[in-house]
Parts: sequence; structure tokens; C-alpha cells
Amino acid sequence: MKRKINLIGIGTDGGHSLTREAMERISQSTVLIGAGRMINSVKSFRRADAQCHEVYQTGAILKILDQLEEEAQVSVLYSGDPGFYSGAKRLSECLREKGWEIQILPGIPSVLGMAARCQVPWEKAAFVSLHGEQQNVIHEICTHEHTFVLLGDRKTGEELLEKMAWYGLDHLEAAAGQNLSYEDERFFRGTIGEMTPEMLSGLSVLWVHHPEYQAFAGRHLEDEELIRGKVPMTKSAVRAMAVASLHLRNDAVLYDVGAGTGSVAVEAALQDGSIRVYAIERNPEGTALIRENKRKHRTDFVTIVEGAAPEALEPLPAPTHVFIGGSAGRMRKIIDVCLEKNPDVRIVLSAVSMETIQEVAALIREDRWETAEVMQIQASGSRKIGGYHLMTAQNPVFLAVLQGRKGEDHE
Repeated sequence: MKRKINLIGIGTDGGHSLTREAMERISQSTVLIGAGRMINSVKSFRRADAQCHEVYQTGAILKILDQLEEEAQVSVLYSGDPGFYSGAKRLSECLREKGWEIQILPGIPSVLGMAARCQVPWEKAAFVSLHGEQQNVIHEICTHEHTFVLLGDRKTGEELLEKMAWYGLDHLEAAAGQNLSYEDERFFRGTIGEMTPEMLSGLSVLWVHHPEYQAFAGRHLEDEELIRGKVPMTKSAVRAMAVASLHLRNDAVLYDVGAGTGSVAVEAALQDGSIRVYAIERNPEGTALIRENKRKHRTDFVTIVEGAAPEALEPLPAPTHVFIGGSAGRMRKIIDVCLEKNPDVRIVLSAVSMETIQEVAALIREDRWETAEVMQIQASGSRKIGGYHLMTAQNPVFLAVLQGRKGEDHE
């Protein structure tokens, strides 16, 4: 017979917001496990003889459970709701492996308490946790009218406020709530620019209102939307085809090698907030332009890597996708490094010069690709002269799409 355990979310305050079922389970439990704040919040209705263990790390909880008698009635208490950025996920996985029967009782997460406090709807809101998580909060704020952010320590709040100011978002209406529903609750409503790191420290929730959020799908940038300077840039039509050919997915890791102005890096990052882009560029003028375009389009998950490939690629995480816009004659070495990091990587590269086209022709004949194809793009744009519109041709560009073989050894 399986041993039973309750994973209970205590809601925003652990007392008034608990469901009747949760209160009954807690009152019947002979063993209660959770952080001290949570154990104390249920003192008025827990059993007088209940064993209380003030721990919350998964490993420590498992050690306690291994020492309990089989007839023990156990409840583990979590803040908010066990299904919302909670340690209950990891504990549940471990308990299933050990054969426990798990009952999860939801509570009211603090972000929903904050929505009620601010009197705003949350059905289409974005939810972000910066409490031990790395999430693209800037992207979520820019693409949603309402965003709720779980925060951690003072440093996290300070970094977020600095980012919001750098991206020009510190004018947005916001509210910060600390220790919601507790006696020491603190609540502030104003603009991001009026907030301090202290307001966002501890058990804090931030609400951000962005009424002019970007409601686009499959974002494509026109050339005039990018800051260009004198650095070469992948033009609009080619860039659209390149990004489409990459077949990007959620949580992708993209190298943009020879990023130039960052046009491909920025456009790729705009496709989804979970995509991490590394823009590799050796020209200081280019890295400065990438930074400006990153800031203008608020693509916080674009990381600028100043240096020459392939050496600059070595410390980076393995790529799932690679775009090579410029290789300085080192294309094969760059590709070798990318394949060594991930044999299944998908590579898209552009070629304009005859020398690069020759390199591409040799590459696609190699046996290390699952698929390899080349397309040639000839784009023209209209310009007005007097009462007429004439077509101006751009240089023809070859795009090669190379899909690595999964599990292959390319040494």
C-alpha cells in the first residue's frame, strides 16, 4: 500500500485564504514540514502533538520522510500555490520515484493576490519569476498589458529597476507588494522610476502595466527600423528568409556569427522571449551598434560577444541554431566548433562573394549533414523618381541551410 502525503499551498497568508479541505488536512496531520513562516501561520488549527519540521529544501524533506513511521499523516506546506514556481515540483518527482501517493492542494499564489489588490484582470497577464530563475522579464513586459513578477532579494530588485530604466520603461505604471496579507505588509503604487530596490526585496510581487504593449506575431524588422552606421547589415528580405530557415523554437540557443549591426540577432530574439541569442562580432563599431539595436528593440536576451570566431565561441553554451553572416575566411573552423558542441545543430549561412560561394559548394557535398540545401535570393525594392517607381536590385545572396546529424561524432 502506498504511503500518502499532502503538498499544500498555504496561499497568500496561510490562514484566512486556506480552503476548508486544506485546513482539515493540516489539522489531521501528525507531521508538518515547511519553512518556519508557514509552520507558524497554521499554529491556531494544527494538532498540538504534531511534529513540526522547519525545513524546505527537497533533500532535507526526503531525509525526514525516510525516518517516519508508515502510519504518519504528513503534510508539506508551500507558500502560495504548489503549482506556481514552487519546490513542490522537484519534491513530487522524487516522491513518485519512491512510490508515494501524492495529494496536491492548491492555494492562492501571491501574484493573484496582487492582481486583486491592484484590481486588474490576470487572464491574459504574463507571470515571471526572478526568484532563483532566469526569465526574460523585459520581453514579457513589452508584449503584455499586465505582467506580474515574483522577486527575491534586494539585488534582484535593483537589477530589474536598472534594466527598466536602460530600456526606457521606467515611466510605466506599477505596484509593489511585500508580505501581502501579513501584518507587516507594504504596498506602493506609482511608476517604476519612483520605486527603490528596498520596495522589491524579500517576499515581493511587482505588477507592471504597459497599455501600449507590442501585440505582434512573427515580428519582422524593416531596414529603416535598425540603427545601421557603416557596418554591413543583412537586409530585410534576406534576413526574413534566414530567420525563417533557422526553424527557431522555444528555448533555442542561437549564435549570430559576424553579427554586424545585430539585425539577425535582434529579429531572432523578437520571435520568442525564451530564445537566447549570442551576437558574436569582432568590430567595436559593430558591437556598439548591436548594443544600440538591442536597447531600441528591448531584446534583453541578446548577449553581445566581442571577439573573433571560432575562439569567441568556446566559452558559450552549446548552440541549437547558428547563423553565419560573416566568417572572415574561417567558415569551416567555425562550423567544426559548432558541430563539436552540438552535432544536431542547424546552421544557416549567407554567401555573397564567389570565394564564399565556393566554400559553401564544398560544404554541402560533405556527408556530415542530415540535409543540406542552398537557395539564391535576388531582391529588388522600389524607389520613387518623379512620378514613377523604379526597381533597384540588391546584390544576389546565397543562403545555405545545413542540418547536422543527431548523435554523430565529427571529430
